[in-house]
Amino acid sequence: MQVPSLILAFALVWLAMPMARADSTPHHELDVRIDPQGHIRASDRITFDGTKVRDLLVRLAPTLKFEDMQGQVAVERLGTEQGGSRVVYRLYSEQPFSELRVRYFGQIETERNDGLSWDGGDGWYPDTGADLLRFRLRVEKPDSWDVISQGEREDADGAVLWTENHPQDTIYLIAGPFVRSVRNGPSARAEAYLRSNDPALAARYLDVTEYYLSAYARLIGPYPYAKFAVVENNAETGYGMPSFTLLGQRVIRLPFILHSSYPHEILHNWWGNGVYVDFRGGNWSEGLTAYLADHWIQEQSGKGAAYRRDALKRYADYVSAGEDFPIRRFVSRHNDATQAVGYSKTLMVFHMLRRLLGDELFIDGLRRFYQQYRFRFASFDDLRRAFEHVSGRDLKAYFSQWIERSGAPDPVLVGVSVRRQGDEYVLEGELVQRQGGTPYQLALPLAITLDGESLAEMRIVQSDRRRTAFRFSLRQRPIRVDMDPRFDLFRRLAADELPVTLGRLFGASEAVAVLPSQADASFRDAYLRLAKGWQRRYPGLRLIDDRSVDQLPTEVPVWVLGKENRFAADVMEKLVQQDTNLAGSSMLVGEVSLTLADVSLAAATADRDAAALGIVQGLSPAAVDALARKLPHYGKYSLLLFEGDSARNVFKREWTIEDSAAIHQLGSSRHAMAELPEEHALGGSEVRSVSQ
Repeated sequence: MQVPSLILAFALVWLAMPMARADSTPHHELDVRIDPQGHIRASDRITFDGTKVRDLLVRLAPTLKFEDMQGQVAVERLGTEQGGSRVVYRLYSEQPFSELRVRYFGQIETERNDGLSWDGGDGWYPDTGADLLRFRLRVEKPDSWDVISQGEREDADGAVLWTENHPQDTIYLIAGPFVRSVRNGPSARAEAYLRSNDPALAARYLDVTEYYLSAYARLIGPYPYAKFAVVENNAETGYGMPSFTLLGQRVIRLPFILHSSYPHEILHNWWGNGVYVDFRGGNWSEGLTAYLADHWIQEQSGKGAAYRRDALKRYADYVSAGEDFPIRRFVSRHNDATQAVGYSKTLMVFHMLRRLLGDELFIDGLRRFYQQYRFRFASFDDLRRAFEHVSGRDLKAYFSQWIERSGAPDPVLVGVSVRRQGDEYVLEGELVQRQGGTPYQLALPLAITLDGESLAEMRIVQSDRRRTAFRFSLRQRPIRVDMDPRFDLFRRLAADELPVTLGRLFGASEAVAVLPSQADASFRDAYLRLAKGWQRRYPGLRLIDDRSVDQLPTEVPVWVLGKENRFAADVMEKLVQQDTNLAGSSMLVGEVSLTLADVSLAAATADRDAAALGIVQGLSPAAVDALARKLPHYGKYSLLLFEGDSARNVFKREWTIEDSAAIHQLGSSRHAMAELPEEHALGGSEVRSVSQ
C-alpha cells in the first residue's frame, strides 16, 4: 500500500521530536465561549505531567485560527489530516516547555442552530495526539442553553464548568436548549437533559438510571463517573459517551428503550468508557456489554435461551463464508455481518466462558478485570489473564479457539439409540463435527427426556475430535434427546432449526427483487425506491421486472414486491400453509380484527431446502417508503403487519419449528421435550423490581 507523502512526513516528524512521554496524560484547562451558530472563542492551558517538550503536533478544525501563543513558541502549519477534518500544526520552541497556553477562535459549521455536539474529532480544542487526557472545561453559553460534558459539574458566574480528572480519550462539548432534571443516587447522580419540559419522561429515565447504576455497581464494581445523563439529541440516532448518552427525539420516547438500548449505554461506562479498548487486539467491549446488558435483561425474565438463539440466528443469516472473520479483527459495527460477529458471536463466547467457569468465578473475573484496568487500555489477552487468575486455569486454548479463529462449529448427533442393560437404560450415539478445519473443543449440552419424568436429564458431551462417541447410563427409558436446547454453545444452527424470517433474505450474499409492472405509477416508483435503497445496503440484490421472467428464480432468495405483482398470489398461497389465518380476509391481533386489505404486510417463507421467498405489500406509497426503512430492523420475524402511512407495526410473528436435526425421537411415537431445569440469571434477580 502506498503511503501519502504528507502523512508519512507527519509520522517521521512525530517520531523525531522530543515529545511528551507516550504514557503521559496532558491536562487541558479550557475556557470557551459559544453561540448557536457554532462560533467559538477559547483559550486552552495544556500541561504535560511535568514533561518538557520542544516540539508538539496539535490538530485543530480548519475553520479555527490561533489568536495568541505563549512566550517564544512558534507555529508552523504542516497540512491537513486525511479526510480534511483537522489541520495539523507544529508548535516548537528553542526552550523546552511543560506548559502551553493558546487562544483561538472561529466557527465550526453546524447542521442546525438548536444545538452543538462536538468531540475531539471535530477539532474544537487543540488535540495533542495523546492516547488519554484530563481536563477542566468552562463554557459561557446562551442564556437559554445548557452544556454537557464528562465529569463533575459546577455552575458559577453564568458559566458551566465540567472537570474530569480520570483519563479520557477525548473531550465532549454538547450544548443546546435543554431542561435539566437531577437526582442524587447511591452510585452516582442521575440526570436528564430534555428539549422540552417533560417531568414524567425525565422521572422515568431518572428511575431507570438510578436502578441500573446500582445494579451494575453491585455486579461489577463502583460506577466510575460522577453522573450518568440521558441527553435528548436533535438527530434520530443513539450515541454513548463517557457518563452520558445522546438519544434521538423519537427514540427517547419509545418505552422499550428504557430496558434495552438505554441500559446497554449505561453499562458501556464500565466496558469501553471505564476500561478502554485496546483495538489492536480486537474490540471485546461490544460483545461483553451486549451479554451483560441486552442478554442479562432477557435472562432475568426467563428469555435468555431465546436471546441466544436469536444471536445464533443472526450469525447464520448474515455471515457467509466470504464475510466471516475472527473476533480478534472486529473493531466496530458497520453492517449486519460485522454486528453478527462483533456482538452476537462475542457475547456467546462470554456465555460459554461463564458456563465453563461457573457464575461465581465468572463474576470474580469481571470484577478483577475492571478493578485492574479502570481508565486503562485493555485487550482480550488482559481479559483472559483476569479469568485465569481467579480460576487458576489455563485459558489460552479457549480464547485462541474462539477469538483467533473464524467460522463456527457445526455439530450433529448421529446413530442415537437406546438399549436395556440390566436395571438401566444405555443411551448411545456419536457427535460429529461437520465443519472444516481443526475440530473444536466443545462441551455440547444434551437434554434427555425420560419416560414418566417431567424434568429433563441434562448431560454434556465433551468433544475435541471429528467424531466422538458418547454413552450414558440412565435410570429410566429415554424417549427423546434434544441437542443444545438452550443454545448455550456457539455453533452454526442446522437449517431446519431456523424458521424462515426476513433476515434470511437480508443476509443473503445474492438475492433478487421482483418489481410489479402492473402497479400504478406511484406504487411502482415507491417499490423501486425501496429496492434501490436496499440494493445500496445489500449490494448482492439484483432488480428485475415481473414481466421479464416466466417463473421466480429458485437458486437465490427472492423478494416479491407489491400486491399487483404477478407472482404475489403464489407467495401468499405458501404463506397460508404457514398460517391459516392468512387464508381469510382478516386476522385477530389481540382483541382487534385486522382486515388484510387495510394493512401493509411483509413476510418470508420457503419450501423445505429451498431458497427463501419474501413478500412486501404496502398499503400506500408512503407506507412502502416507511417499510423500506423499517423492515431491515425486523429481520428476526417471519410475518409482520403494519398500519397507516407511517407503517406502525401492529403484529409480528416467527414461524414455529416442529422438528429439526437437533431433536431425536427414540421409538415410533413423538414426545414433547421434558421441562428443562431452571436457569438462574447471572448475579441473581436484579431487574425484576423495575417496571418493564
